[in-house]
Amino acid sequence: MSPLVRVRFAIFIVAVLALPAVLMAQSDPQRVELGKLAMILSPAVAGLLLNWGVGGAKGPRRWGWVAAAAGVTLAIAGGALAVAFLAGAARFSPTGVTGTSLLAVVGVSTLTSVLEELGWAGGGLALADRALCPRWGVAVLGVVWAAWHLVPVVFGVGLFPYLEQGPPGMIAAFIAACVVYRFLLTDLRRRAGTWLAAAAGHAAPNILLAGLMAAGVGGFESGAWGYFPAPGGLVFPLLALAALVALQARRSSPS
Repeated sequence: MSPLVRVRFAIFIVAVLALPAVLMAQSDPQRVELGKLAMILSPAVAGLLLNWGVGGAKGPRRWGWVAAAAGVTLAIAGGALAVAFLAGAARFSPTGVTGTSLLAVVGVSTLTSVLEELGWAGGGLALADRALCPRWGVAVLGVVWAAWHLVPVVFGVGLFPYLEQGPPGMIAAFIAACVVYRFLLTDLRRRAGTWLAAAAGHAAPNILLAGLMAAGVGGFESGAWGYFPAPGGLVFPLLALAALVALQARRSSPS
């Protein structure tokens, strides 16, 4: 393992965490908004520049696994949401959202999810793999991914209100879920031979949940946080772990 690769991976971590944090810590609202933009763009920009591309396999792309990735994560999010409704922890109160507003929510969720994975499953993963090893690299990347989400939570800028208002247990569950989810998205990415599988797997449940919440799905407050149907709840990471175990048992990994 080249020391230079480890230095580049360390720079990647600092870039994705420190730059947004410095901007969000400012009292100027414009700098806070700039911090939000830096947060969204920093993984992709830093990953591409430091790795000189997205990295990954040189072999054929398995596009069926890109579609399968979306199906797997949709099933996880849908299953977690179903459990929340069955447990009485979720409710639906129509917001009267317009079709245009709903399309805007879906569009933003799609764009941010794809940009995230361009960094995390692209250049970031390639750097982590070479700086550490495939398994430890993904684990560290998952922890950094969790910390990246928690930067705006620390400064209370409103990007993740459920986490800002949630108890410490929700934060702990979120960190664990990010590690498990990163292993799952990485597994799907490696099977497909392209970072687009992780992008599809990340975007699909985000689009579903963002659209449903904009339409009026809610709840999960106080004692019901464990049923939150995304990282931060307890059901979501358990289903993600089950999917990861099932995929690895199947062992149809790409060569």
